[in-house]
Amino acid sequence: MSTGKQRLHPLSPVLNGIKSLGVVMAAISWQGFAQFGVTTGGMIVAAGGVLGLIWAWIAWRFTGFEIADRELRISEGALMRRHRTIPLQRLQSVEVVQPLLARPVGLAQLRCEVVGAAKTEAPLSFLTLKDATELRERLLTLSKQSATASSVATDDATDPDATAEPTVVDTAPVEEATPVLTVPSGLLLRSQLLTPQVFALPFAVAVTVVFFVVNPDATFFGIAALISALLGILLSPVRQAMGNYDFTLTETDTELLIRRGLTERRTQTLPHERVTAVTIQRPLLWRWAGWVTCRVANAGGGSSGSEQLLGGTLLPVGTHEQARTVTTHALSGVDLTAVRLIGVPRRARWRSPIGQPALGAGLGEQVFVCRRGRVIPQLVAVPYARIQSVRVTQGRWQRALRLATVSVDIAGGIGINPRASHRDLDEALDMALRLRERSREAARPQPSS
Repeated sequence: MSTGKQRLHPLSPVLNGIKSLGVVMAAISWQGFAQFGVTTGGMIVAAGGVLGLIWAWIAWRFTGFEIADRELRISEGALMRRHRTIPLQRLQSVEVVQPLLARPVGLAQLRCEVVGAAKTEAPLSFLTLKDATELRERLLTLSKQSATASSVATDDATDPDATAEPTVVDTAPVEEATPVLTVPSGLLLRSQLLTPQVFALPFAVAVTVVFFVVNPDATFFGIAALISALLGILLSPVRQAMGNYDFTLTETDTELLIRRGLTERRTQTLPHERVTAVTIQRPLLWRWAGWVTCRVANAGGGSSGSEQLLGGTLLPVGTHEQARTVTTHALSGVDLTAVRLIGVPRRARWRSPIGQPALGAGLGEQVFVCRRGRVIPQLVAVPYARIQSVRVTQGRWQRALRLATVSVDIAGGIGINPRASHRDLDEALDMALRLRERSREAARPQPSS
């Protein structure tokens, strides 16, 4: 059933045009204003903004979307037409995002994550918040229906005795979300004050003061460029604080729901079956306070840069007990801290003199857990069903010491490779064999009752 082709909100060209104005200003920079002068530079920015607004309007006129045949179809492009088709059964998550410019007028973006995609698909900018929320719920419902229908069709095809009966698909509304955790804004702010960037700020200020003393005749634009660079040092902690503001984690029977953001409100959905790994990390400067942070990897998480960093956050800051709670929810009830970890042989200190005491790994009933890092401890858990492949590697030093490393490959990595480093060679081979067996067993479809 088709919904008919729909167009984005009429204010979309205005918001996209304002964004292009910021791009032009960033391209000119303070050096450009110093070279062209304030008047000429302002005219260039204004002209770029007008051209950006015109182009945004043209692009809006040629952009549309519709839902048909269990697919989200998007058409766009004025000079070169582009048609994208997203099968709803491959939909991993749908995120509603409200940028700062869109919030006063009640608009929002809709971003879709597709399994195996290299980046976020289908950023529909912009819809009203109500329409974006309704479209998100509709896409998620149709995605579940498509997955159910596909599963039933597969079972029927493999069962020669199956009778042709109509498939009944659950069309019940989305379940009520149960609150799991909310991160206090004060705690989030304090945690970002304990970062390397903030500790480096006094040294950067000292360098700036010395520059003013040595160059008392510095121009306004030179001073502005230096101050901008100084503020850039704080960009990462400020982005983390603003991006994870009012962080709230809730859960339904099938998925996690994350809401966060100060200037850009985001609502992110993470289905349980898409979680490929979780990690608990304790930054060095947080150790005295007993704080940790948690991240999650998910199949199809193709974002990059700061978007990936924020999008993979499961707990921006919290206690170890809170980390255990959220990771248990993400792993569908599996407590990764309960898995017994076995350390590495003492001879591994010749390969890793600092990190050897912290290395460990263990096989739980449903997850593979590994530990690493003495300065910044990390605990990583991977469900057996999400393991794509298992590798045993051995470097020159490891061969001399009869050591080996067991690595597992997963979809949607989180910046680290889950691996059991510097194990005894025989133990590593046995661990890899058991990992392959358990991953195959976990991935095998369960017989229907």
